[in-house]
Amino acid sequence: MKIDLSLSKKSTKRAEILGIGCFEGPHHFPKGYVLENSLADILKKLSSEKKFSGKCGESYLVLSPKSKAADVVLFIGLGKKEKYRLSCVRNSTAKLLSQAKSFQHSFAALDLDSLAEAFSINEVAGAAVEGARLSDYRFDKHKSKPTPKKDISLTLVSQEESASSSIRAAASEAEILSEAVYFTRDLANEPANIMTPPALAKVVREMASKNNLDCTLLTVSQMKKLGMGGVLGVCQGSSYEPQFIILENRVKSKEAPIVLVGKGVTFDTGGISIKPSNNMDHMKFDMCGAAAVVGAMKAIANLKIQTRVVGITPIVENMPGSKAQRPGDIIKCMNGKTVEVLNTDAEGRLILADALCYAERYKPKVLIDIATLTGACPATFSDIATGLMSTDEDLVRRLKEIGERTGERMWELPLWDEYADLIKATYADIQNISKKMAGTITAGMFLKEFAEHTKVWAHLDVAGTAWIEGGPKLLTPIGATGVGVRVFVRLVQSYTKK
Repeated sequence: MKIDLSLSKKSTKRAEILGIGCFEGPHHFPKGYVLENSLADILKKLSSEKKFSGKCGESYLVLSPKSKAADVVLFIGLGKKEKYRLSCVRNSTAKLLSQAKSFQHSFAALDLDSLAEAFSINEVAGAAVEGARLSDYRFDKHKSKPTPKKDISLTLVSQEESASSSIRAAASEAEILSEAVYFTRDLANEPANIMTPPALAKVVREMASKNNLDCTLLTVSQMKKLGMGGVLGVCQGSSYEPQFIILENRVKSKEAPIVLVGKGVTFDTGGISIKPSNNMDHMKFDMCGAAAVVGAMKAIANLKIQTRVVGITPIVENMPGSKAQRPGDIIKCMNGKTVEVLNTDAEGRLILADALCYAERYKPKVLIDIATLTGACPATFSDIATGLMSTDEDLVRRLKEIGERTGERMWELPLWDEYADLIKATYADIQNISKKMAGTITAGMFLKEFAEHTKVWAHLDVAGTAWIEGGPKLLTPIGATGVGVRVFVRLVQSYTKK
């Protein structure tokens, strides 16, 4: 898809289909050059006849508008102004392109000015580019006859000529972010027979080499020497050796870094505590946390962000082989704490335990881990929100605000001391599952034991938001969503000195 910017008082080319955003209510007429008298009259008539009210998600297609701007006009509902979010811009762009494809149009235009309410035109332009790119993603490389893609040219139109340089910069940044999300989705969507731990490590090394990132891989001998009982225990049943990857961006700063940690289980059978066969194919997505960290590091490097960032991804496969870890086994993690493994399907927290311990070597100013960790999280939030737990109120505020702006919303769960009692073990320091319920929270409490020397830490449980299974959403086809990439980049930018 080709995306152009037209920053002038007149459109440079008549579009086949034009998208115009409209707010809900009696005075929802959009601003912008495109609302000619003919279109304004049509909109008034639709409103009076109650055919279009501007509600969020609503749209109305006008086939013969007699407009100088386009052959077909799509009025897109944005909802109430007080509830307006940048997600509306992304979804509006996706909806416009969906209509263009259904009509076999090759040239679409979107009026940015009609969408610029409560947000700068720069933010709107960036969100529109993200909406176009993210909704256009497909993963069909393994099909013998991939579905041919319709080439569409999208022009983003605005009268804000004075802000042309900043608008173009925002659009360019959105392109880099979207490309990183594509990369992350591709990693996660690959089947587990292709994206094995060594194969993933190879892809990450190649990406790092091309994108000016330092990449370090620990050997199994080094992991043993460091005492990484969590990583080494989980991979015992697999024929593939574990991988432990450290990525660093090349900046001159000597400040304490922001460290991102992602769970990377390329396939999770549950081990000896084997999962039900139904939907087990989804467990190729158990490395979405690691993929998000890798994708975020790629974007951070390409955006040339000057804040020091480290990305850490432990990579394993959890299989029920003859040497597999057993329920009741006791392991020792990198910080010396012992863990009674009561359920081998609670393996993600075991590899993250060692990764968090390793991350603390950097004395991070901010430490965040991301993982498809618990089935209890989507049971609570469905695929609407990511579970968030943290030891720092300011970090929670930043993440929730960024979640709203990126459309990757999250909600905080408590880390009260009382929950620690639920993971006290009989024969070791702690156990890897809860004695009662609160599965998502107690998993967070478990991880907190291994980030004990870092004041500013957060855990993101993306078990419900990392992939789509029932049907495609506007911005995401069935499969991996790439959740976390844009959140991490925006978070790093929020700490970056201007």
